[in-house]
Amino acid sequence: MTLDVNGVFSDAWRLWKRDRDLLIGVAGFFLFVPELAMKLFVALPPKTPATLDQAALKAWLDAMESWSNQYSLLVVVLALVSLFGVVAVFTLYLDPERPDVARGLVRALRLFPRFLLLSILVAIPVYFGLMLFYLPGFYAQGRLLLAAPAVVAEQPYGAIGSMSRSLTLTRGYGLILAGFGCMSLLAGNLLSWPFEAIGGTLDGAPMANPVVAALLDIGSAAGATVGVLGAILVQVALYRRLTSSRGI
Repeated sequence: MTLDVNGVFSDAWRLWKRDRDLLIGVAGFFLFVPELAMKLFVALPPKTPATLDQAALKAWLDAMESWSNQYSLLVVVLALVSLFGVVAVFTLYLDPERPDVARGLVRALRLFPRFLLLSILVAIPVYFGLMLFYLPGFYAQGRLLLAAPAVVAEQPYGAIGSMSRSLTLTRGYGLILAGFGCMSLLAGNLLSWPFEAIGGTLDGAPMANPVVAALLDIGSAAGATVGVLGAILVQVALYRRLTSSRGI
C-alpha cells in the first residue's frame, strides 16, 4: 500500500493557511508561552559527570537534587500547559461536535486526563525504541502517531483503545510512518537548534547581553512551537486520509 506523502503535507499546509489566525492565538498562548517560560526561568539541569567515580557522581546527584527542588514543579506545570495546548488544537479539528474555540477548550479540559495517560503510554515504547539505535523508536512513534487524533475524534475511546486504533489504521505503512514519527519527534528540536547554538557560541562573549539572550530564547521557543504545531496538523491530515481510505 502507498501513502501520498505530498498530499498529507499539502493538507496540513491548507489547514494552516485557512486557520492561521486561530492557530496563532491558541498555539501562541498554550504552546509558545510555556516554551518561552521554560527557557527564561528554568536553568538547564546539571550535566552528567564525565567520569563515574564516587565523588563526581555524588556531586552530580547533589546538584540534580538542588535543581529538582528549585525547578521541578515549574517544569511540570509548564509541560502540562503545553500538553493541554496540544489537546486543544486536536479538539478544534477532530472533536465530533466541531466546537468553537471556547467550547473546544472546555472539551479539551475534559479530555485532558485521558490524553495525559495516552501520552505516557505512547512515550514508553518510543523511549525504549530510541534507546535501540533510534529506528525502532521512530517506527513505534509512527505506528502510534494516530492515537492522539483517535482519542479526540473517536470518543469515548480510552488510551489503550486509541493506541490499538492507531495500530489498525497504520498497518502496512510502518516504514513511511517511521519518517513521520522521526519528524514529529525532532522537528521542534531542529527548528530551535540554530538559536540555541548561537546562544551557546555567544555565552560569556561581549555580545551576550540580556537583550540578545532574550531574542535567542524567543527564536528558540518559536522554532519549537512551529515544530509541535506542524506535527499536530500533519497528524490531523494523516488521520483524515487513513480513516477515509480504509473506511474503518
